[in-house]
Amino acid sequence: MKRSQCAAPILALVYSDSIAADRAISELGYGLRADGLAVAGLVQHNKANPDREKCDMDVEELASGTILRVSEDRGRDARGCRLDHGALADAAALLCSALHNDPKLVIVNKFGKLEAEGKGLRDALAAAVQLGIPIIVGVPYRNLDQWRLFADGLAEECETTSPRLQQWLSRHGLRPSATMFRPLSPKDNPGSQSERH
Repeated sequence: MKRSQCAAPILALVYSDSIAADRAISELGYGLRADGLAVAGLVQHNKANPDREKCDMDVEELASGTILRVSEDRGRDARGCRLDHGALADAAALLCSALHNDPKLVIVNKFGKLEAEGKGLRDALAAAVQLGIPIIVGVPYRNLDQWRLFADGLAEECETTSPRLQQWLSRHGLRPSATMFRPLSPKDNPGSQSERH
């Protein structure tokens, strides 16, 4: 990502538990939207599939409410990554379109394997920076080095449960309701595995 005179502040929410992070980031996006904030971005829903070890993955674009399935159904015994690259490209296009409707915040659930490889949602993130829109992005610890190279010093980092998240939002004039920041309990974390790395 190239530095810009009007570079947006970025907060990277770093994590090791993908399911808990997906839920926390989704709840953050929904809570801010319910509070009346113009939010754009992508949050992930993991839906348990009783016939398979891995869950189905959908993403919702927060500004439009459009939901896209981003996992491929390759059968019960399929192994490896099931991410549908075409569906993720469609989600990125939705997000890029939403950036032109003056959102006050962009939330992206994951700087995943594709982003670490220079693909996926990188262009949408860079576009938000160029437009000066504050960004919150989930970053798994395994991709943190690649994230830091991409962010080029433009991002703060904290864990998803850190009070620094609320402080960051407040510093940018985004004041969420206090109930949005309850800690996640173990029962909030279903056993299915998310695989968007």
